[in-house]
Amino acid sequence: MDHLFSVTTFCILYALFVSTRFLSMRKSLKFLRGPSSTSWLFGHEHEFLKQVEVGQLSESWIFEYGSAFRFDGPLGQDVLYLADPKALQHVLQTSSYHYPRTKDAKNFLRRVFGNSIVTVEGSAHQRHRKALRPAFSASQLKTFLSLAQKYTECLVTKWQEQYFSAERNCQEGGYHVIPMTTWISKLALDLIGESAFGYKFGALENEVNTLSSILRHLLCAPPFYSGRYPTTFFKALLRELPTDLTLYNPVNVPLVLTREDERFNRWMEAAEAAAKSVLQERAEFGRQGAEEGNEDILSILVRSNNTQDPTKRLDEKEVLAQMVTLILAGHETTAGATNWLLYELSRHPEHQQRILKEIYAIKSAKLDAGEDASFTSHDYDSMPFFNACIKEALRMYPIAIILNRSTDRDDVIPLSEPVISTSGEILTRIPVKKGQRVIIDVSSYNRLKSVWGEDTNKWDPERFLNPKTLQQMTSLGVYANLLTFSAGVRACIGWRFALQEMQAIIAGLIPMFEFSIDPTIDIFRAQVGTMVPMVRGKEAEGPQLPLRVKPRALNEA
Repeated sequence: MDHLFSVTTFCILYALFVSTRFLSMRKSLKFLRGPSSTSWLFGHEHEFLKQVEVGQLSESWIFEYGSAFRFDGPLGQDVLYLADPKALQHVLQTSSYHYPRTKDAKNFLRRVFGNSIVTVEGSAHQRHRKALRPAFSASQLKTFLSLAQKYTECLVTKWQEQYFSAERNCQEGGYHVIPMTTWISKLALDLIGESAFGYKFGALENEVNTLSSILRHLLCAPPFYSGRYPTTFFKALLRELPTDLTLYNPVNVPLVLTREDERFNRWMEAAEAAAKSVLQERAEFGRQGAEEGNEDILSILVRSNNTQDPTKRLDEKEVLAQMVTLILAGHETTAGATNWLLYELSRHPEHQQRILKEIYAIKSAKLDAGEDASFTSHDYDSMPFFNACIKEALRMYPIAIILNRSTDRDDVIPLSEPVISTSGEILTRIPVKKGQRVIIDVSSYNRLKSVWGEDTNKWDPERFLNPKTLQQMTSLGVYANLLTFSAGVRACIGWRFALQEMQAIIAGLIPMFEFSIDPTIDIFRAQVGTMVPMVRGKEAEGPQLPLRVKPRALNEA
């Protein structure tokens, strides 16, 4: 069964249902239009969570109601759904700390990451960010670049040995079909392990590693969301509790309500144990680095654990949680973005050629000047079309699809695009009550026609080369006005690391291989908590991106 019942669990949920039923009856957004729901109990949340393809519902809703509308949540709640630029700027940047994550979002993230920078709020978040910020400065990230290049070269060697050695038979046309999601994830895991902690996962070498094995099955273990009504019901009820009883309760024993609870309990136990093992194994390295004032992540974590400054100190549980967060979020999200970029380049061979020309132009200039041919951060940043392709991939395929927030006070949210109220009034701002739940649609903002143009669903890197083709944009996010890395004080602290990693991987692979895709395969944006590529008709096989790959001719540039 999907859910494990007990008398205690039943009593808790029944009492909770009775107490929240009347609280949830309040309608705070009656004046806003939105899709009508046929279920007071489940609202739209069930159908929204169970959709397989990203945007199935939201695209039609935004087309009909605009980029700010009312969304029916479970138990009669009103939810504010936002993709409007100025509204998102207000919620995520201007008033960021007044819009903390919702209780269920915090509880879910705590199950995955522990008490890390991703999950804590307010002053605790400021403390975590202050402690970690030096490790992600632009100058410090340059020291990681050689590792990204090294592991990309390792991937090239692995492909040459496994797929293109003399004794290997290729398909007609000289290509092999290579599973990108598997290989790019391994590369990213090896890179984050060594660059952050000096630890070698050995993923590209297929070494057996408990943590990497669990990582492969955590978020994408089918089904991530069961699609059954009880799951929606439990989530709605637990949202009203002051704390997550599956983690914190009077008997201090995690309660198991669903299979998802079981999976995340196992994950956190194994992840903390693995992080502790890494920390113990690298303890001397970290202590030495801390004493020498190094700014690598492990040295900073050791130093923050030893400091007596309460504004910078992280306790042992927090240190382990940071490590878990960096390992999971620091490799899977970047791997996912890189996969989507390779997917689009496979569909557009002419864009591979343009990138190749930019790469060879820089290499030739460096050789003519008698310089080392190895690329620097400046070299990567100086290739306009190359970076336009990265921006376009991040725009079209944000790994985090939605963000959940709730306001801690009464507020008024401004709009850049007026919407029509239920009475026909034109609204340029939306008043909200304290506790109002807000869903931020990252994917829809990144494809909003009023911001990115009428061809927003079309792959077109040129839009970033000619700013005049873009609409006047509200300043949002930390990179290229995209919401992919979030925005404000909760923007991804490692966004520069992710960007540099993508640059190194693509610049290392494109000169060595041609990428293409079987035109009969339909790859779609699947929702499994994050946005991942799936083959239509093979959803049960999980995320996958089979691309045709063949070695590039040496004289091709």
